[in-house]
Amino acid sequence: MPATPLFDRVLRLSAFDGDSRAGLLALHAYFAVDFPDCSLALLLAHGQGPGRCRLTGLIGPDGTEHMANVNPGGDHGELPLFDDALAARLIDATQAHVVAVAPGERSLPLAQALFAPASVLAVPVANDGQLSHWLVFGSTLAQRFAQVDRDRLLLHVNLAASLIVRPAALRALTAETRRQRHEIEGLADIQKLLLPDNPQIGGLDYAVHWQPAATAAGDYYEMSNLTEFAPPDFVANGRDIWGVIIGDVSGHGVAAAAEAVQFDAIMRTYQGDDDTQQPAAAMSYANRYFFSRRNRGHFMTVFALIYRPDTRHLSYLSAGHPPLLHRRDGRVQLLGESDQIPLGVLRDFEYQNNVYNAENGDILILYTDGIVEARDAHGREFGLERLRELAAQGPAESPQALCDALVAAVQAHQGGAFGTDDQTLLVLRIGN
Repeated sequence: MPATPLFDRVLRLSAFDGDSRAGLLALHAYFAVDFPDCSLALLLAHGQGPGRCRLTGLIGPDGTEHMANVNPGGDHGELPLFDDALAARLIDATQAHVVAVAPGERSLPLAQALFAPASVLAVPVANDGQLSHWLVFGSTLAQRFAQVDRDRLLLHVNLAASLIVRPAALRALTAETRRQRHEIEGLADIQKLLLPDNPQIGGLDYAVHWQPAATAAGDYYEMSNLTEFAPPDFVANGRDIWGVIIGDVSGHGVAAAAEAVQFDAIMRTYQGDDDTQQPAAAMSYANRYFFSRRNRGHFMTVFALIYRPDTRHLSYLSAGHPPLLHRRDGRVQLLGESDQIPLGVLRDFEYQNNVYNAENGDILILYTDGIVEARDAHGREFGLERLRELAAQGPAESPQALCDALVAAVQAHQGGAFGTDDQTLLVLRIGN
C-alpha cells in the first residue's frame, strides 16, 4: 500500500541524521507544505527570564538560512537576546497561539528580526519535561493562521521536533563518548607502558595474565630483578634476587586505573636500602604517600614478596590481598591469609614481613579478587577452593601451561574472556 503524502513527509523526517543546524532546515522543509511562504524561527525561552528570549535560528520564507541554528542550548550569551513587547507576547503562554503584529509593532527588534510579519504563529516545544523553545512561523498576511487547529499543531510540531532532537542529541552524545573513550584509552596506554616488559630473572620462570574489565584497570603488578641492589654477602650462582608486587585498587575503570598509576609513581620514588626490612618498608612508605591532602576515596590491596635464592628466604606480606597459593609436591597451601590492612586505610600503619623457606621447584600463584570472584550466569563465584584444586592438579613444569589452564577454567566459568572486574594472575616457578 503506498504511503500517504503526510506519512511520506514523516518518513523523510524520521531519516534525519544531522546536527542542530540541519535540523531547523529540515523542520522548515517539512512544514513548508502546510505553511508555504512563511518564515521559521526557533526561540530559546528556558532560563532567560520573564518576557525574554533568544533567537537561536532563523529561516526566511523562501527557505534561505539567515541565522544558523548551531548552538540552541549552549553558549546563550552569544545568541541575540530580545525583551521587547512582541517577545513577551510570544512566549507568555503554554499553548500554541497566534499573535497579530500591528503596523506600529513591526519596528520592534524581534519583529524586525522575523522579517516584520503581520501575523505570527508560536508553538511551544517541550524537551526533558520542560518548555524550552518556541517554534515561530511568521507571515506577511494578517489572517494567515486564522484557520489553524492549534491543539493539533501543538502535537504535530512536538512530534516532528522529537524526530530531529533525538538524533541530534544522540550524535552529540556519541561524539562526547568517543572523546571520553579516547582519553580513557590514553590512560590505558600509559598504564600498559608501566607494566613489566618481560624482565629477565635468573632462577625464575613465570607467566602472566592481565585482563582489565574495562579499557583501563585498577589491577597492578610489578616484577623486578633486584640483584643490582643485592647485599654484599649475596652469592648469585646464576640466580637473581627478585621481587613481585600485585595490587588491586577498590573499584575498577578509569578512577581505579588512575590510582594504580599513582601507586606506581610512588613506588618509583622509593629509595630504601635496608634489604632486611623489605618488602614491608617499601609498603609502609607507599601507604604514607598513597594518602593525599584529602581522603582518596579508594584503598588498595597489595601482596608483595622478595626472594633471595642463596638463602631461599621468601619475605612477603599481604596488605588486605587474597593469599598466595604455594604449591610443592602436588600440595597447595595458603600464605598471607588474614595478614595486614590495605593501603590507604591508616596513614601511619607499619607493615611487617613474614618469612618462608622456599625450595627449587616451588610454584607461587598470585591473583586479584577478579579471579576468585568471577561469576557464572547464575551468580555463583569461581571461588578460592576451586582455584586451589586446579592449581594442585595443573601442569607443574611450565608456568605458562598452568597459567593457561587456570585462565581457561575461569573464562569457561564466567562465559567469556571478560569478567565484571579486572583479573590478574601470576604463576611463578622457582628454578635452579
